Amino acid sequence: MKHLGWILDLYQKPGQMIVWLKKHDGSCVRLTDRWKPTLHVGGEYRDLVRLTCNPAIGRYRFVEKFERAGELKKSLVLEVEVESDAEAARLANRIQKEGKYSRFRLYDIDVPAPQVYLYSKNLFPLALVEVENKGELLSWSLKDSREEIDYELPQLRKIRLEIATRQTRKVQTFSDEIDTLRIKKDDGELQIDSGSEADKILELVDTFREVDPDIVITTGGDSFILPYLARRANENGILDKLILGRDHSPLRVYEVQGHSYFSYGKILYRETAARLLGRLHIDDYNAFISADCGLEGLFEISRTCIIPIQRSSRATIGTNMTSLQLYHAVKKDVLIPWNKNQPEEWKDSEEVVDADRGGLIFGPATGIHDDVGELDFTSLYPTLMRDKNLSGETVNCRCCHVSPLRVPELNYNICSQQKGIVPESLDILLRRRKSYKKLKRESKNEETRSVYDKRQSALKWILVCSFGYLGFKNARFGKIDAHIATCAFSRVVLDRAVALAQAQGFTLVHGIVDSMWLTKPGATDRDYQELSALLESDLQIPLSFEGRYRWIVFLNSKTESQAQVLNRYYGIFQDRTLKVRGIDLRRHDTPPIVNKCQEEMLEILSHADSSEQFKTMIPTALKIVEEYARKLRNSQIPINDLVITRSLSKEPSEYSDKVPQAIAAQLLKNEGGSVHAGQQVSYILTMDSSKRGETQSTAPELADDNTVIDYRRYVDLLISSTANLLLSFGYNKSILALSLDQPSPRFVQPLTCPTAT
Repeated sequence: MKHLGWILDLYQKPGQMIVWLKKHDGSCVRLTDRWKPTLHVGGEYRDLVRLTCNPAIGRYRFVEKFERAGELKKSLVLEVEVESDAEAARLANRIQKEGKYSRFRLYDIDVPAPQVYLYSKNLFPLALVEVENKGELLSWSLKDSREEIDYELPQLRKIRLEIATRQTRKVQTFSDEIDTLRIKKDDGELQIDSGSEADKILELVDTFREVDPDIVITTGGDSFILPYLARRANENGILDKLILGRDHSPLRVYEVQGHSYFSYGKILYRETAARLLGRLHIDDYNAFISADCGLEGLFEISRTCIIPIQRSSRATIGTNMTSLQLYHAVKKDVLIPWNKNQPEEWKDSEEVVDADRGGLIFGPATGIHDDVGELDFTSLYPTLMRDKNLSGETVNCRCCHVSPLRVPELNYNICSQQKGIVPESLDILLRRRKSYKKLKRESKNEETRSVYDKRQSALKWILVCSFGYLGFKNARFGKIDAHIATCAFSRVVLDRAVALAQAQGFTLVHGIVDSMWLTKPGATDRDYQELSALLESDLQIPLSFEGRYRWIVFLNSKTESQAQVLNRYYGIFQDRTLKVRGIDLRRHDTPPIVNKCQEEMLEILSHADSSEQFKTMIPTALKIVEEYARKLRNSQIPINDLVITRSLSKEPSEYSDKVPQAIAAQLLKNEGGSVHAGQQVSYILTMDSSKRGETQSTAPELADDNTVIDYRRYVDLLISSTANLLLSFGYNKSILALSLDQPSPRFVQPLTCPTAT
């Protein structure tokens, strides 16, 4: 029997792959393909033969594969079938132990089976396919292409699942009974609030079956809603009836916990995914791509990077990008290493100084500048990586020592025989983003423009991270030498661009890696556009003219008032559009009161046409700060506007210095809440007359009529943020504190703040 439809979801069960197809008539069909993943083992032939005698090794065969990207000759390796990803990991550990951790080389161990299935079948999520069911096997015919820009998507039914509990404490816990379940649809809302707790759960199951949603959106579904439902179903003895997916499998996530991990110098926390088999569960709290780019952006990344939608929605940018690289590796017959195995090339001290220099930077003159134009290279680093063939296996490759392709300043050779895995992966991302940006400019339909914008924005996220990931220690096909080579090419590009601009009579105000701020007396937008075209033609790198500022302020360092800061500025374009970078308004840990104050100040300053007008408007802008300080002292600021959110770098009990987020986290734990290292914790700054001088805070959900807000510290935050904006004009923290008559801490009067309605 044949079916035509889109691949909605897929997952592995022992010995088979389950695929859900969304058909044109709105129905979904469950398909089963007899299929097993494989792992590969490299080593001496006699050791591999001996390994096949191990009873843990099931079905196997010898195959020829490239063990490393960039190799010119394939190796004979052992291919072993396994039932599941879990069995692959267990068997790999056993093989490692048997080989005393040195005899065998292991590959294809930790790539999720659904991704491997898609790679091997040349499929991708939401691909339009025709599939024929031939007994236990499926025969696929692709009717779609990842190259397609205006691709057709199925009509997907969406709901939002919300839950209210009968709280016995100030925070929700798994022990609370269910109060109300809400299902929000495009055409209305269903509310389940009658009967016993078991009745409510069973009615929810019936509702899911009747509505049959394709997408279930939650806020906190991974961390609370779905584990909570499973826990309550278990308490009521009906866990086996809690079926919310399309597969007839009960939801079993009530014992699942997330995990803390270290990445790029930070402790982060990731919730364990609560999947709904045959449906798409999207958790707003645990979503990376869709949080910024919506479902359109998520679908674009899932299709392009070949990663199942539910995994893609929760995966980091690096994980999504890696999937695309793994696909190209599989297509090239390159085995995927279990662990990264490309160390940095040896360098002496002089070579390190020459090589490890980063991008080129021309520091700005701090303060305000009139009539400045901004030119940005579009995806500079990814473009260089693609066009210069920069990948872990191509920089300083062993096959092309006399290659004419060299890295400037460093003279590294670049492979001229093979295209690298990283450049091949970047090519489709760069081409698709360029197409979407063009279509967005040309489209007259606002809805269509929005779709193109979300898709290109999602691709931009992947491209922005591609350079950093090239040098990431865990990147499968990256290497620090390729990272260094990319920087070397970028320095040449920016240096050449500045020289060409200066030859055209422009003066450089600031330059950083892939952006330039230039000025020229009397220059118009057309002059900047012509310069942009000249540079693009000469350098063969896409370049865009971002606009011409009426004025732009490059900010001083917060700690050294005379020092330059490279990426902190704000300015107004000719059309009055505001652009800000690096100020409090852009920080995730800035409380709403500071955001609102800065926004209102910048709104006033945005009416200035020049630096002289800007200076005359500063006193008016400062009145905004005075008004917010007055409202704070008079308890007129809603408590929600005082919330600060920061991440925990360790478990709450491990802090020796009681910082506000640790105090709030411990209070939440005392109330039965679950808080771990890497999670974000929200808090408000409070006072305790018995502990004057000590840091105090509480979680917003724990605040009550007895909570005393420390308004002095919030006024300090307002002063600090204002000084960040106006330090170049002589307004430091001391001067601003005097102008606001900020009292000494010992004279602070405890005042409560109203709760937001």
